[in-house]
Amino acid sequence: MRRIVILGRGGAGKSTLAARLGAATGLPVIELDKHFWGPDLEAIPPDRWAAVQGELAGTDQWIMDGDLGPYDVLDVRLRRADTVLLLDYSFLRCTWQALRRSRKRADFWLWLWS
Repeated sequence: MRRIVILGRGGAGKSTLAARLGAATGLPVIELDKHFWGPDLEAIPPDRWAAVQGELAGTDQWIMDGDLGPYDVLDVRLRRADTVLLLDYSFLRCTWQALRRSRKRADFWLWLWS
């Protein structure tokens, strides 16, 4: 495992798992939310997001944590990944985790619901 993608709905624990895997393996962790959202929480257009992911995935080793729902362009990072982990937890568990962590915007809750 040298290039790992972690997917799952909001509140599933993607960032926590990525941090723990990074500590255990020494692989660099790339939190996609930090690269995707603009200063006013505006989404990057799909063509630009694909280019950014191409740059991030261009290195030999990484753990990418993030699932941007309807905004995402998954194929870019999936083509480079050698391992994909899907955290498939229930809506209730993810909602509880998200509520414990912080308050989110309405579009987050719509994405979580879907």
